[in-house]
Amino acid sequence: MHMDSKGDYKSIARLKELMELYFEQNIEDKEKQELWGFINDPTFADEVKNLIPNATEYPIERYQLDEEKQNKILNFILGDEPVKVAGWHRLMVAASIVVALSLLTFIFFKSWVPGLGDKNPVAQNIPAGIHGATLTLADGRTIQLGDVRDGEIAREAGVKIEKGNGSEIIYRLDSKTEKENQLNILSTTNGQTYAVLLPDGSKVWINAASELSYMTSLIENGRRVVKLKGEAYFEIAKDHKHPFIVKSNGQEVEVLGTHFNINAYENEPYISTTLLEGAIRLHTSTQEKVLKPGEQAQNTSGNLKVRLTNIDSVTDWKDGDFSFKNVDFLTALRKIERWYNVEMIYDKTLPKDLQAGGWISRKKNLSSVLNFIESVNMVRFKVEGRKVYVTPY
Repeated sequence: MHMDSKGDYKSIARLKELMELYFEQNIEDKEKQELWGFINDPTFADEVKNLIPNATEYPIERYQLDEEKQNKILNFILGDEPVKVAGWHRLMVAASIVVALSLLTFIFFKSWVPGLGDKNPVAQNIPAGIHGATLTLADGRTIQLGDVRDGEIAREAGVKIEKGNGSEIIYRLDSKTEKENQLNILSTTNGQTYAVLLPDGSKVWINAASELSYMTSLIENGRRVVKLKGEAYFEIAKDHKHPFIVKSNGQEVEVLGTHFNINAYENEPYISTTLLEGAIRLHTSTQEKVLKPGEQAQNTSGNLKVRLTNIDSVTDWKDGDFSFKNVDFLTALRKIERWYNVEMIYDKTLPKDLQAGGWISRKKNLSSVLNFIESVNMVRFKVEGRKVYVTPY
């Protein structure tokens, strides 16, 4: 991407527009790729540098970083990827904006990277969760999916069950086995997530501390039926002859083919059903609602309320992130609690209506996530073993 004399103003205006969309978390995937194109083009280096201070609370120029600290920032961004010191100047602009955009506006460099500031990391390095789950077969056998190799792991009721890519199981129709329908249960603990490709081609991702149960053929009385405890994201294959039903804690979601998320954890104040594509019909014992894309139904003891919602903050877990934009702070803490297998102990003197904000990868250790939250001067954290004490700042 290069500018000509006629395109200078238009290109810079587009760069500014894309940066604003990213900060507002309203950017689409195609627009994000367009933004990275600007960032990686040396032609726009000065414009990127000029725009970052305008979008952040603390101008980057205040923090002149030596080579060691520069490499720490790159290592923090890239995780385990090696950093080539010789390439720093070429990467400096891209690295700066990735830090600024990824962790949003209210953090500055000293708080982002453990070891750059004066304070010690707020927590021990409890690692992030993993791809793992337990598959319980109809005969009572349990398979720890993190421990078995990719490939065939079982045959049941006309279906061959395989482990693929280390993070999902696959059900394939198999005429060599008996046709009797049998129950399977896929479950995760705190700190685990997994996916399943069902025999109809539908795919389901399940979040930590969740359980999905289904017949191996998937069909019950002419309908495709699964039961959910916890949280899952669904991409349902179209089959007009066999509606897809998700049962969870007193409600049923009926679909023909669509993408949606259900959060039915018992420690949440309501069951939330969020539609991304298509249409779904939601039933409780007393009400029925049809959702449109972008809408969320909140089910409190059978009473349904429908509202527009921020999709990114609902499906963040599936994409490997924590997105806390306009998220209730206690809800954000429960997300962290389930993923890192810790217990959050909330000080009674703290207000109940705090809101979280910002974005950070779920691949980071717990210390990085807590430092990220603590740096807005709202709360403090103290970690003792698997207990995290949350107190006023």
